[in-house]
Amino acid sequence: MKDLRSYVRYPAWMIGEFISTPLWFFFFALGVTLFAPTSLSSSSPQEGGLNFFFFGFVFIILFSTGVWGMGQTVRNEQMAGTLEQFFLAPANRITLIMGRWARIFLTDALIISYTTLLFYLIGGGSIVLNDPVLFIFSLGLYELGLIGFGLLFAGLTMRIRSYNTISNLVFFGYMILTGVLFPVSVIPVPFRYLCMIIPFTYFNDLVRNAALATPTILPVTIEYVTTILLSVCMLAVGFVAFKKIEDEARVRGTIAAS
Repeated sequence: MKDLRSYVRYPAWMIGEFISTPLWFFFFALGVTLFAPTSLSSSSPQEGGLNFFFFGFVFIILFSTGVWGMGQTVRNEQMAGTLEQFFLAPANRITLIMGRWARIFLTDALIISYTTLLFYLIGGGSIVLNDPVLFIFSLGLYELGLIGFGLLFAGLTMRIRSYNTISNLVFFGYMILTGVLFPVSVIPVPFRYLCMIIPFTYFNDLVRNAALATPTILPVTIEYVTTILLSVCMLAVGFVAFKKIEDEARVRGTIAAS
């Protein structure tokens, strides 16, 4: 609630966020519309370049909630000099961090929803959702993994000074190496091996498969099992890592170091 109250206190910030984010999508989508083929393969017209790019936009928005939502929570308190009060509050720190994630996730969900509507109206009904049930399920797995990743990033905030540099590198690495804006299959082989060991590659691949019926990197059943295990493991690692880093920072007295 604290983060939500701070957010609604600045209506210009809210309006700017709701306008600027979709504008970035439509700016790049224009290039996709002009130069991309109607479909990525003749056998599956649902994989059209614009649809592929649209879901890439969704992945980017959601990933930002982990990097600049949950991770940025601790950093914001650190820079404001209120991190000691943040940790002395009679509430679980993870709960407070999840509160910021919930606010940003709600905002991003609204942005994605009305951008989807505009995309639908402009594209003349080109939005594709092949299997809504599997889409929601795979998106849920994505979010579980993302929460774990966000908690790990929030913990690293207490360890590293150049948070913005690290977050930018991770964010652009995510865009390039996980098949967000283009298929992993077009990445040169030496770098493709790196893509295959990044969990978000499989999250993105599975969500896009459920939405657009695109081919999966692994056989579908194996990819579902792999993604379920990855999401559970990432969530557990995120909780454990954050707690461990917090305890070490308390012992060393470095919680508020910036």
